[in-house]
Amino acid sequence: MAVKSCLEKALPATDMNVSSYLKCRFLKKVTEELSPRRGSRAVEELSRQLNQFRYDISKEVVDLYSRSNVASLLSAAKKHVDESVRALAELGYQTVVDGVYLTLSPLAIGLRNPYTEPLEIAFSWDPYMNLPYIPGSSLKGTVASLAYLKKSEWYRLLSPSQSSSATRQGEQQASPLVFLDAYPVEVFGDSLLSVDIINPHYREVDRRISEPESSPTPLRFLVVSRGVAFRIVVCTARRWLLSYKGEPSLEELKELIGRAFSRGIGAKTSLGYGRFKPGH
Repeated sequence: MAVKSCLEKALPATDMNVSSYLKCRFLKKVTEELSPRRGSRAVEELSRQLNQFRYDISKEVVDLYSRSNVASLLSAAKKHVDESVRALAELGYQTVVDGVYLTLSPLAIGLRNPYTEPLEIAFSWDPYMNLPYIPGSSLKGTVASLAYLKKSEWYRLLSPSQSSSATRQGEQQASPLVFLDAYPVEVFGDSLLSVDIINPHYREVDRRISEPESSPTPLRFLVVSRGVAFRIVVCTARRWLLSYKGEPSLEELKELIGRAFSRGIGAKTSLGYGRFKPGH
């Protein structure tokens, strides 16, 4: 099923998602190119052809995920998050953080190896919503890591703790905080997705870098573009709020979340990827 058909349906069936579409296209291309080729030169030529194919199909996906095309998908994602919040409320949870953060740099979350998975989408992708997303576990781990560095009391509350119950001594209790998966809610640039590149110059020979065999090999992969707003929702158990004494403060939690986003979320943050700022 073509990507365009996926986008025409806000909630496509599992056999119509973009990830499956890319894999099918890749397998078809490999089958077509492999059959008439033999030998080492053929393998090198196949690698070159597949690299170009990766770029061409990535551009196709970027065009199809233009701002004008994804409105229905973003609306469906917002509805999904709203329903999750309502479901958690029925289970005894209350929303304590509900905000929007805007990407200042490309986002690569859950980056995979482009050598072994040349057409895998390079970030976490929800096959049901047909959208990239930031897993709640990644958000929570990033904020907990920052809380640990800042020696904040929130680190204890963001991590599993030992039960104090007399009947459950030694058992771990889950954190009272729940970070929902974060989905894009608005696109301010031309497209939700962009094509990025890494350009390795060397390949390992006997586990050593061989300077004479250096050869720049551009590898393209998809990322979330700059100027994409993600909705961040954090809930906590009401029974915990009943015993909550106001310390550490919820404002401190919001500040930790803001700092975590400004430092970077996901892969390649040391190169400036995954930086956010608060949205409105």
